[in-house]
Amino acid sequence: MFLYTNEAHPGEHVPHHDTWERKLANARLLRDEVGIGRPILVDDLTGTVHRAFGGMPNMTWVVDRGGLVVYKANWTSAANIEGFLERYRTGRKSGSARVAMSRYETEQIEFRRSDPVQFQRALERNGPSAVTEFDNAHAIWARRDES
Repeated sequence: MFLYTNEAHPGEHVPHHDTWERKLANARLLRDEVGIGRPILVDDLTGTVHRAFGGMPNMTWVVDRGGLVVYKANWTSAANIEGFLERYRTGRKSGSARVAMSRYETEQIEFRRSDPVQFQRALERNGPSAVTEFDNAHAIWARRDES
């Protein structure tokens, strides 16, 4: 499932969620633009679920049927998730009477493709203030990198 929490860069055209109806409309817009085919859950206006899962802007969590978190990433990469799910399913099916499969945890750095042109289009779609907000944040990050 996909959890829609909030608009990362609201602007004049796609504003901050101030009503439940607007939040649902923005979730539908994202679904249609990105082509999300799985069920979308929409968090409440105060972001209760988003805060409970860390509050990061684009996290991914994979939770198994028993409620165990089996994958957590602080940024979403569809390719990394697909690769993990394939390995996870294979590992779960590989156990037999002769070979026991043991779970273990790993922490690693991954890389994801980013499309700055598409990202800029999304900012512009949301409105001029979204572009300005992101440009200001980018300048802050650049100053941090210099020090």
